[in-house]
Amino acid sequence: MRHGILRSTMTERALLLMAHGSRDAAARAEYARLRQALAERLPGETVVFSVLEFPDSGELPSIEEGWRRCLAAGARRVVALPFFLFPAGHVREDLPNELEAARRGGSEAALELLPPLGPADELIDVIGDRAVEALGGTPDAAEEGTAVLLVGAGTSDPDANGDLCKAARLLWERRALPLVEVAWVSLTQPTVPEGVERCLALGARRIAVVPYFLNTGVLLRRIEARLRPLREQHPSVPMPLAAHMGLHPRLLDLLERRARQGLQGHGPERGLVAVCGRPSCSAVAQAQARLTQGRAAAISGASSPY
Repeated sequence: MRHGILRSTMTERALLLMAHGSRDAAARAEYARLRQALAERLPGETVVFSVLEFPDSGELPSIEEGWRRCLAAGARRVVALPFFLFPAGHVREDLPNELEAARRGGSEAALELLPPLGPADELIDVIGDRAVEALGGTPDAAEEGTAVLLVGAGTSDPDANGDLCKAARLLWERRALPLVEVAWVSLTQPTVPEGVERCLALGARRIAVVPYFLNTGVLLRRIEARLRPLREQHPSVPMPLAAHMGLHPRLLDLLERRARQGLQGHGPERGLVAVCGRPSCSAVAQAQARLTQGRAAAISGASSPY
């Protein structure tokens, strides 16, 4: 491995993974382990990991430097994969701006920007597993009186906050849990204490608090701090805090799937990938495109004199 590039051979395509970045040492170490794990799943492919904030000159370069490393590896086509859950401001604005700035360096390499991870099936599997683990790994996780409180970081973007609610609903559908509620650590409501109180008001006798976080960091640790006084107030109600997504195999499955689709060109046609990344949304986008193309062809045929 050299300058944050992981590959076994020179290739004409590269995967540029783009994360938020963190000053937190544990988060940075987790980024490195994730990069290594993904590269091992993609033998023969150039894999570069970059960060939007707090880059360094070694394993966690800026996005612009990550782009240059892809080119240095021989890439004529770069697939940029956001390591983000939701299409909030960083994904909609900051990442495209960084990539545009990088391309102004003069390269003619093709670029494809993939959507964020969204509430993909693999992630619903991850949070379901984390909930069961937090409840002791017993098969009775769906017993009456059990609640799951899914906790997000929080953002000022209402669409991104809505996606956490979608993930909660999908978890409830997939795992047949009696109760799944949501809360956020910052910027919006309900807060973690408000979420816990809602679960209690709805009859919860134990609450698995599950972070909807890709990696560790300062915000994640705030959840534990929010839970301490609640546990003291309600000593008879277990409130275990589940692990974050981390290097769960299903998260790696998702990254590998998205990466392979992008690198091999087997995903939906360009411009037809919904930001949530779920098949149902992509199917609607594709149907709309087919209808639009069909209408355009019909109009063109009707106006032709031949």
